[in-house]
Amino acid sequence: MRTSYTLSLLATLCLTVTTAATARAATYNSKMGTLPRQSSVMVAQDMGKFTWLNPDMSVNRIVVSIADQSLYAYNGQQLVAYSNISSGKPGHETPTGTFTVSEKDPDHHSNLYENAPMPFYMRLTDGGVGLHAGFIPGYPASHGCVRLPYGMARELFQHVESGTPVDIISTSVPTVAQNASTTVHLAQD
Repeated sequence: MRTSYTLSLLATLCLTVTTAATARAATYNSKMGTLPRQSSVMVAQDMGKFTWLNPDMSVNRIVVSIADQSLYAYNGQQLVAYSNISSGKPGHETPTGTFTVSEKDPDHHSNLYENAPMPFYMRLTDGGVGLHAGFIPGYPASHGCVRLPYGMARELFQHVESGTPVDIISTSVPTVAQNASTTVHLAQD
């Protein structure tokens, strides 16, 4: 009888500690105030999705949609790959316009933000904005760069040459085809 009571008390204590830890993990404090945190690892992993439709094809044009939090890589008019991204947070917005990849560095570190690692960095502006691997929480969270899932950043880095044009737009990219498993977008020229 005593063993049963002890196990019940232990289970209640574990549940209380787990619930409190989960509540604390649901938010975090930042310079921007208290922000929601993704409550499970599975959700965070889902935010870092990317798809390569044709891994043998080079990329000669990239479109980033701030509204969609997505990147679309093309060879001419053919969609080669697409990915979720995380663009600049309020106060550090990602600039819109047409840019070109002016530098590539597979092991870049920020000289503005405490030597932060920026794997597979592709520079777009003289001010340091670029494409690189980083955390994808499902909303704008960077200091202006376009963060990509690690695998997407690695593949894109290998498929893109310096001089490749990158259009960063504030609007959504129109949907041109749908099926049960995916929606494919096509950027307008």
